[in-house]
Amino acid sequence: MTSPRLELQFIRLWQAFEGKETETTLQELAETLHCTRRHVRSLLNKMHQTGWIDWQAEVGRGKKSTLTFHSNAFDIQQSRAERLLEENDIEKLVALMGDKDSLRQMVLSQIEKSFHPSQQRLRIIYYRPFRNLLPGTPLRRSELHLMSQIFNSLLHLKEENGEVEAELAHHWQMISEQHWRFYLRPAIYFHHGRELTIEDISTSLMRMKVCNPLYAHIEKITSPQPYVIDIYLTVPDKQFATLLGSPQAAILPQEWRTLANFSQHPIGTGAYQVMSNDQHKLQIKAFDRYFGLRALLDNIDIWVVPELKDKMVCSTLHLTDDDTHNNSLESRKEEGCYFLLYDSRSTQCQQPEIREWLSSVLTPVNMLAHCAPSYQRHWSPAYGLLLHWHHSKLIPPHTKPASLTKLTITLYKEHHEYSTIAELIKKILSDYDIELSIQVLDYEQWYYGDAKSDIWLATVNFYKPLEFSIFAALYELPLFHQCMGERYEDALALWRQKVLPLEEWCRQLTQNNWLFPLFHHLLELQGQRTIRGVKMNTFGWFDFKSAWFIPDLETPPLK
Repeated sequence: MTSPRLELQFIRLWQAFEGKETETTLQELAETLHCTRRHVRSLLNKMHQTGWIDWQAEVGRGKKSTLTFHSNAFDIQQSRAERLLEENDIEKLVALMGDKDSLRQMVLSQIEKSFHPSQQRLRIIYYRPFRNLLPGTPLRRSELHLMSQIFNSLLHLKEENGEVEAELAHHWQMISEQHWRFYLRPAIYFHHGRELTIEDISTSLMRMKVCNPLYAHIEKITSPQPYVIDIYLTVPDKQFATLLGSPQAAILPQEWRTLANFSQHPIGTGAYQVMSNDQHKLQIKAFDRYFGLRALLDNIDIWVVPELKDKMVCSTLHLTDDDTHNNSLESRKEEGCYFLLYDSRSTQCQQPEIREWLSSVLTPVNMLAHCAPSYQRHWSPAYGLLLHWHHSKLIPPHTKPASLTKLTITLYKEHHEYSTIAELIKKILSDYDIELSIQVLDYEQWYYGDAKSDIWLATVNFYKPLEFSIFAALYELPLFHQCMGERYEDALALWRQKVLPLEEWCRQLTQNNWLFPLFHHLLELQGQRTIRGVKMNTFGWFDFKSAWFIPDLETPPLK
């Protein structure tokens, strides 16, 4: 294998002479490569032995030698870039490729399926790392999806219709609305080899009682006999089975706090176990002792290339790629939207006339008119939290409140579409002589609403069943309560009894101008058609367990 230094010198030499046969001297080459004539001779000899060049030396003062190229610098650069990609050396890769468009084309051509003698590996390109995969903490939608591949819950929600089905518990029953019983599968193992116990389940759910307000009504958990668990609630809850199948209800080993860097290298009982997770790549591997059907893909590598984020739409997930770089497997509008939350703690947003005026000028149609065509393709106006809801009021133009001269909008990091939306709002408001400050926080700080702001930019993706997740997603978000200034305890009680008029509840949030929908987003999966078993979920991902590749086999002729 040639050295990186020799490859870089060849690329520099090829670029200097544009790959053409050239008459030159050792002195000219030394100046081109910034080294001594003696070192140039050594480099030329090595390049000749590698087959990259021919060097016909001429002896005598004033005579020039002939340099002939047999290799292309682009091929050498591509080969080196591929090795850097395999080595996870993204920083050197970016430095080598320089141009982001070239980098994107190269990476997308490499992030593809790999066949090994007994393995199938899927590579996915993504724009940010996964620093936190701990259930019960502030998690974005991609982390919620990954949790479902790494962890299990007592029950599971089918992605296609939201029906509750068995998982760690093979059967369950509602003895009363405040007493639920679950019958556990035997011989379930965590990724680190220990068998699942009732104590793991009990400590995980009692932890969620503190972490998430939807679980606050868990009173106690007992076990009348092995592999049976009883959960008692302080208030009736007909939604409890669905709650235990939701993404946050994952079961952790009870000793998780003692395990090194658990939030980044979690251990669950799921179909995939985390092998490595750093700023460059998340690697998960099929867990052979998984209690369900063993995953078809052996390895999944999620490559992190933040330099590509400006060239990607965040909701486009690249699985594999072909020569066209536009092979869409599936696309659809999300269940949810981007929206604004007006903060009731803000002196300005406490005034209904200010919220109403802002909603009259920051209409989705007006914002789309100001954005680039690439965003117009992926965004569509939202008039409610769901696509088929039309809750936003039509507010006629009217005079701006005189006191409105400055505002602050807050968003979280590593979401370039947020930055685009905030800049659109800033541009529109500047036409009315309003100065908009854009405040960018870590996701956790944003999640808890832990900052002073007038407006918060937010997004939500609902999973099925929608009648469960719409209320759950908003209610378990501390920022929502901070902005609304209300706990909605009455609504929670009705929701648990499945009698909350959900659409009307959401309509009131919108028509009172506290929650203002902006855009529904296009979710897209891109990859080669040889991948099978891929069905996009509401988070824009897919269940890894069911995906597989068709081998490249010739079909024998019919006899």
